[in-house]
Amino acid sequence: MKIDKEELLSEAKEYYGRGGISDQSYFFAEECIDLGQEWLDTYKSNYWVLIRQSQRAMKKGMRNYLKERVNYQKYNGYTFLPTFVWVWIANTIISWVVKKIIVYIIKKYSIK
Repeated sequence: MKIDKEELLSEAKEYYGRGGISDQSYFFAEECIDLGQEWLDTYKSNYWVLIRQSQRAMKKGMRNYLKERVNYQKYNGYTFLPTFVWVWIANTIISWVVKKIIVYIIKKYSIK
């Protein structure tokens, strides 16, 4: 199962392309998309296990996977935002990316 990274990145550029931290948000979203692909690849040998999960279970699994592996500080190095604010913003980006990937999977593979 392959995510169309360009499609998701174009949506991320549109969604996060304005504001004072747009570059950090975009690049953070790009890393999250890459990690989302990594998460999908963990099911490579048995996609049926993934497809049989509910949307809620898929979202929870992917969100946890991303939160454990993403580097929050890498993208906050050039801003003057307090860490807790950046982590809050990053978590909203993670949620947005997870939602987009799950919707993409559902559309592409007609999972109900």
